[in-house]
Amino acid sequence: MRGNPPGPERSRKSWRGGLCDGWMVCLELQPGIHLIDVRPPGIYPYVGKMDDKGFEERKMPGRSRVTSGSPNHQPVDILLVEDNAADARLAAEALKESGFSNRLHWVADGVQAMEFLRREGRWSDVTRPGLILLDLNLPKKDGREVLAELKRDPSLKRIPVVVLTTSRAREDRDRSYDLNANCFITKPGEWNEYVNVVRSIKDFWFGPVTLPVAGAAGTEPAIFPHSPPVPAFPAAAEGRTPLRILLVDDSAGDVRMVRELLAEAGQSHIDLRTAGSVRQALDLVGEEMFDAVLLDLSLPDSQDLEGLAALHGRVTGVPIVVLTGLKDEATAARALRQGAQDYLVKGRFDGDFLARAVGHAIERTRSGRILEYLAHHDVLTELPNRTLLEDRLSRALEHARRNRQGLAVLFLDLDHFKTINDTSGHAVGDQLLQAVAARLCGCVRASDTVARVGGDEFTIVLAEIARLEDITTVAGKIVESFRSPFPVDGRELTVTASIGACLYPSDGEDADTLLKNADTAMYRAKEHGRNNLQLYAPISTTPVSERESLVAALRLALERHEFVLHYQPTVDALSGSIVGLEALVRWQHPMAGLLLPQRFLPIAEETGLIVDIGEWVLRRACEQGCAWQQAGLQPLRVAVNASYRQLNLYRTWIETVARVLRETGLDPSRLELEVTEESIMKAESTAVKTLRALHEMGIRISVDDFGTGYASLSRLRCFPFASVKIDQTFIHDVTINPDDAAIVAAITAMGHTLRMSVLAEGVSTAEQVSFLLRHQIDLMQGPYFSRPLPEDATARLIRGRRLPPVRRRGSRA
Repeated sequence: MRGNPPGPERSRKSWRGGLCDGWMVCLELQPGIHLIDVRPPGIYPYVGKMDDKGFEERKMPGRSRVTSGSPNHQPVDILLVEDNAADARLAAEALKESGFSNRLHWVADGVQAMEFLRREGRWSDVTRPGLILLDLNLPKKDGREVLAELKRDPSLKRIPVVVLTTSRAREDRDRSYDLNANCFITKPGEWNEYVNVVRSIKDFWFGPVTLPVAGAAGTEPAIFPHSPPVPAFPAAAEGRTPLRILLVDDSAGDVRMVRELLAEAGQSHIDLRTAGSVRQALDLVGEEMFDAVLLDLSLPDSQDLEGLAALHGRVTGVPIVVLTGLKDEATAARALRQGAQDYLVKGRFDGDFLARAVGHAIERTRSGRILEYLAHHDVLTELPNRTLLEDRLSRALEHARRNRQGLAVLFLDLDHFKTINDTSGHAVGDQLLQAVAARLCGCVRASDTVARVGGDEFTIVLAEIARLEDITTVAGKIVESFRSPFPVDGRELTVTASIGACLYPSDGEDADTLLKNADTAMYRAKEHGRNNLQLYAPISTTPVSERESLVAALRLALERHEFVLHYQPTVDALSGSIVGLEALVRWQHPMAGLLLPQRFLPIAEETGLIVDIGEWVLRRACEQGCAWQQAGLQPLRVAVNASYRQLNLYRTWIETVARVLRETGLDPSRLELEVTEESIMKAESTAVKTLRALHEMGIRISVDDFGTGYASLSRLRCFPFASVKIDQTFIHDVTINPDDAAIVAAITAMGHTLRMSVLAEGVSTAEQVSFLLRHQIDLMQGPYFSRPLPEDATARLIRGRRLPPVRRRGSRA
């Protein structure tokens, strides 16, 4: 089950020839994180409840799965295999916080895990768990070995396993899926993220439950073994500065105990500083840098969690480990929620355990900082990404409003970058982007923001701009700097840039408007020969030309309802029946007659009018689909094309699609959205989020014109595509050109491997049909079956189904 599942949907179907004969469920927890469950019905034999008297258990009648909406809640036995006590506590508290009713068993190494699962020794009477949370890096027996061993065991292999680890290595993820792990999750750095992950696991497999009270009747006590030998602290490698730890404790005896424990554990490299009160600790953290803080809760100037709150607000990025004599699970849970990395009770640990807890707290905090950075920066160039850009632009606008200052937004696109990528390779293209990013940063002030927002697109925010001349000065520096070649991979490459700019408040007063207008101005720079700056100007103030006349006419066409839709059927390759209709826009021009989309859509895309035209197409297609169904015709899926500008709107467009479906009454499963490779690659991160959200609504997503861009099928695994359409340029000569034939066969095979249906566009001859059937094509479309037809002719086609016969696969055409 390696790879991305078909999407964040719940599905139930027969699964034969695989792990078992039962049903499969897939769920997306977070972008890129999926749960996969394949098991027979009746896997949960118990239901029960938790009350003040403990746990009551009884056999569950029948074999149906209990869902979160059921009156009966299933307490679940969970085995946590984790050698770090802090992470084990965090998992336990996250289970409690998420309302996960369960009996949690904790073991600290791989050997104990297999003994528990096989009910050997002291675990001979335990209930076999319904879920395993498995760390990879374990003492005695590695987590990968545990996973392989239990998946080989017929009595254990159907227990779902969630790998929960600090590793972000791709090879660890791939290896886990190769060993049939059901899910691979990198441990979240923040408490809320941890709770959300556990809540998703709960909702997927078991429904809402709660963590039993320690020692309650019917529960299995957790196992807290003596901790294994602790490795060196993260910063304690040879040649590095000793760790600086602040111990906040007013008891001289406890301070001496901590020093002795660390010394006995061989942690002589630690520089331990002490403070007897919160006030003294705050003074020290204001003057010195520390790697970690050990905090007692009972201090002269603070009680309970007051000291934790005060320190946590001052030492952002420094882990705090509570070290107290108060053994209270409720207090421990509150401490974790308020930012503590661990909660240790004095007298209940040795030096190794303390050193390990502090080391893990430091690593966990550092990992959190890294994840935070990656969430807001482009990995390739290390520039701010779109998310951070929008945040900074919003802050800059607030500052400009308060101080009545100007602000400029520049949108920059590299000219002919795709040619460089295609001829020199993606590695060279990536190095060029890095060099461009560095040069752009050298052209602006430190207070300005340079962000990468797409493949070869950058946005610059210039704060405190007073005059238009300031914009032209910066743009001139950029254009001039690009005159010097970029040294890349031992050679020199030359690239130019088209720049569009707009000014706050004259060209827009909010972030979306400014970004849109800068983008529009950039396209004008492309039209003016590229390698130049164009300032945004409304349509009414630009010189009258053929282009401006066309734009004005398009606006009027929308108002006067001059657009019409034609529909081209999609045919099932096996049965020959019509299974869908693609909506294609035409312009019924009052003077020029019926215009094909090639005449007007490119300019609509450049100016942003494609968003309004696209919404009209979507609404009309949905209305017509409902009308045909109400007229008694077979309900068919209606496909509508989506542009990159629509994808880039993210939430706005998602809300538009939802509103259109709601107002027209079309079932979401009857709508298919088609996007091209170029559209998704222009703003990949935003496209992923947009398409996944639409997929979650029940809408089918397809990639159109595949093979004409520079995306790969393996890259498209990140998207929730249900089908891939092979571009008609490969179909045209597929029966006479061996290269085209090989490409079509390869795309079809890879599409099926990724559980996508494959559609061939532009099918025009019986010979092409025969070839495609032999190569297991799923769907076909083209003039051999029908050209695009107006609405009334399409209705007659659906009724009559007058299509050429499609022979069975393997038969001769």
